Amino acid sequence: MKKKKAIKESDSKASQEKYMSNRRRLARERLEIYLVHLLLAYRPLIFYAALLLLVYSVVTLFSNPLVGFASLIPALYLLLVSSSYPVTLYSARLGAWIATLWRHED
Repeated sequence: MKKKKAIKESDSKASQEKYMSNRRRLARERLEIYLVHLLLAYRPLIFYAALLLLVYSVVTLFSNPLVGFASLIPALYLLLVSSSYPVTLYSARLGAWIATLWRHED
């Protein structure tokens, strides 16, 4: 009798852990979908911001190379995000993964 009860308790704990794992995965996927839609909705704005940052980095590159190169990297990344769907998708996946990395749901 005690064995059956212990088995049932261990099965219920395993199913709870599996359920929580599915909830975490679904929360991450939901956030990923939201981020993809958000990035796609603001794609023209991201493109113009990237162009402005690119112009700033090229102008600054002559006077201060460190600042110029430091601003050139985000400008190129933003241009990639605004022009490439796979980069947008992987950026959203990375953002969702980082956002749910330390989430503890009890």
